[in-house]
Amino acid sequence: MNYKQYQIIRTLIGLLIATIVMMATIINNFQLALTGIFIGILFLFLAKSKFKKVVVDERVISVSGKASRATYSIVTMFLAFFGLFSIFTARGHEDLYLESLGIVFCYISLLLITVYSLSYHYFNKKYGADE
Repeated sequence: MNYKQYQIIRTLIGLLIATIVMMATIINNFQLALTGIFIGILFLFLAKSKFKKVVVDERVISVSGKASRATYSIVTMFLAFFGLFSIFTARGHEDLYLESLGIVFCYISLLLITVYSLSYHYFNKKYGADE
């Protein structure tokens, strides 16, 4: 099995898991959802055991690093701005729920910034920072 076939099989298994969970949610059957997730994970492990390891080049690592940094930046800024917007809008209308939601979004963005800073510091030390 090559990498392209593995990706197709992995995508199909993911769609199968999503379909089973969606159907279980519609009919309010929690056990069916858990069973579908468990069987899907087993199929993923079986597919991965048949797959030969692929050597990843530096370009893929660089692209994934840039993509994750862009995703982090976009999501953090969106959460922070939406949180501030919710707080200021709620204070004008005396809406406590919207203000609480804004505070939660602001705290989540602060948590993301903290996790990013800690992981950046760790990997910077691990991969040879001069400091």
